[in-house]
Amino acid sequence: MLHTVGFTNSDSYKCLENLKKGAVDLCLTYCGWESCDPGHRFGPNKRISHVLHIVESGTGVFEMDGHQYHLTGGEAFLIPSSVEAWYEADMDNPWTYRWVGFEGMTAEEVIHVSGFSRENPVRRIHCMENAAKYIDAMVRTNKLVFENELKRNGLLMLLFSDLITDNRDACLREGKLLPSHRYPNSVYVEHAVDYIAANFDKRLKINELADRIGVNRSYLTSSFKKSLGCSPQEYLMNLRIEKAKTLLKNGDIQVSEVAARVGYGDPLAFSKVFKARTGRSPREYKEEKRRLVVNGKKGDYTESEA
Repeated sequence: MLHTVGFTNSDSYKCLENLKKGAVDLCLTYCGWESCDPGHRFGPNKRISHVLHIVESGTGVFEMDGHQYHLTGGEAFLIPSSVEAWYEADMDNPWTYRWVGFEGMTAEEVIHVSGFSRENPVRRIHCMENAAKYIDAMVRTNKLVFENELKRNGLLMLLFSDLITDNRDACLREGKLLPSHRYPNSVYVEHAVDYIAANFDKRLKINELADRIGVNRSYLTSSFKKSLGCSPQEYLMNLRIEKAKTLLKNGDIQVSEVAARVGYGDPLAFSKVFKARTGRSPREYKEEKRRLVVNGKKGDYTESEA
C-alpha cells in the first residue's frame, strides 16, 4: 500500500497535506499559504481536523453557524472539526492567509486557551510575524523523514504557545478574565497521563491507575472524557498504537517485538487491535511505502483540504 503526501509549491499557493498522524496529544495534519484570487470561495463543507486560518493581508468573509464575520489582515478564524463553514475572498482586495490543520487529545484545550471557541471563532492576533515564520517553516519541512515529523509538530506547538501568550496579553490589556484550564479535575488527568506515558509498555489496569492517583475509576473516566474526549483505556490504546507505528516505521523489528514493547504479551491480540485502529495489519503498515507528490499548482493534489 502507498500513502501519498501532497506538496504543492507555486507563486500563489503552497500546501503540505495528508500528513499522517504522528502524535497523540497534538499533531499537524496539513498546512499552507495562499494569495487568493478575487472572490475565491471554499465550502461550505466540514473538515476532519480543526483548522486555523491566519489572515496576513486583504479582506474576506467567513461564515459558520449562520454568523458571518468580515476579516482583515491580522485576524484569525478557527473552524472546529466536523462543523460546516465557508469562506470567500473579497473581490476588490482578496486576502492572503496561512492555515494549519491539527488534531489530538489536547486540541480542544489548546483552542480554548488560545482564545478561540465555536461561539467566538474570530480574534485579532499580535504575533503575526512569528505565526507566519512557524507555518512557513512547516511547509518547507516536507521531506518524509521522521525528524521532520517531529519538527513540524514542534513548530505547531510553538505556534500555539505564542497564540496562548498573545491571548493572555490581550486579556490583561482589555481587563478580561485570563483563560484557564476548564476542568478543575484536570490535575488527576495530568497525573494519569504522566503515569501512562511512563508505563504504557507494562500491564496496566485502569482500576489500579485510579487507586494510585487517589480517585475511583468512574471519576477518573469522567475526568478524562471532559478533558481529553476519551476514556483512560482509549488514551492508553491510542498511545500504544502511535508508539507501535513509530517502531514499525523506524527500525528493522519483528511485529512480535513491537507488540511486547508497547505492552501486549500476545502478538495476535496486538495485531487485531492495530488493524481495528488503523485499517491495516502491523505487517502491512510496516511495508507501506510513503511517497511525496510534488505539484506545480493548486488542485493537482486530489486529497487537498485547504
